[in-house]
Amino acid sequence: MNATLIATLGTEPQGVTWMLDWLLRRGFAIDEVLVLHTSARVIEPALEKLQSEFSQTYPTIQYRAEAVQGEEGAILDIASEKETWAFLRAMYRAIRRVKRAGRPVHLSLTGGRKTMAVYAMVAAQLLFDENDRAWHMISEVHWSGTERRMHAAPLDRYQVVAVPVVRWSDAATVRVLLAEVDDPWEALRRQQEFTLQEVMRRRREFWEHHLTPALREVAELLVREGLDNAEIARRLHKSEHTVANQLTRVYRAFDAWRGVHTGKTGASRAAFIAEFASLFSKGDT
Repeated sequence: MNATLIATLGTEPQGVTWMLDWLLRRGFAIDEVLVLHTSARVIEPALEKLQSEFSQTYPTIQYRAEAVQGEEGAILDIASEKETWAFLRAMYRAIRRVKRAGRPVHLSLTGGRKTMAVYAMVAAQLLFDENDRAWHMISEVHWSGTERRMHAAPLDRYQVVAVPVVRWSDAATVRVLLAEVDDPWEALRRQQEFTLQEVMRRRREFWEHHLTPALREVAELLVREGLDNAEIARRLHKSEHTVANQLTRVYRAFDAWRGVHTGKTGASRAAFIAEFASLFSKGDT
């Protein structure tokens, strides 16, 4: 499947071409390259070099350079909060466009400021799926100075490593973001909302399917009202011994549900209350 390489650019354009060459040699069908960059004057020679290189060396690959835009126009550097947010918005939208076209993304984290790589990963965590890849280049070659070779020589010592992307969103959430959300901050809000909904769903599932009615009765008084064993026993007309045994069963079920195996008798009362207090908060049913 044809794919798009999205790269960030600083003053050294070799980061783009070396990465592209490496991907092509390994059989990735890159037929489109998108370079995100600032509008600083020091970037202009790198942009000119890339334009020339793609015209001469990669005639079948579509090349596009895109300047990051902020609220007040072109961004000259990534050195403030506003500029960082502008870059995140640009990267998020770039990845989203490619994904909506049904193309895999190869994201290069090599060029430009380190801040670019950090926020590019934020966008990747929101939108990537199993077909997308992030890469970083480790090189012992000094690119600065007069010799700026656009392609690696046989003896150049460098390697490209895959960067694991821990995705925040499941497939269904990504589909929503790709279809509906053009702003990364709204995407982050939606992702947090989806995550909270999933957490609440799992809590309700535990409460309804892992606890018997009798255990739920005891556990609810513990969580909702914070009663101790003696008070729960009086309220339910049970012995303290019975309540203690039932709560032990509740805690063990809780440990099994969250995959905790400590070898002890069960989860702590405080941990259990903290986990399920939201089930009985105002406005939740």
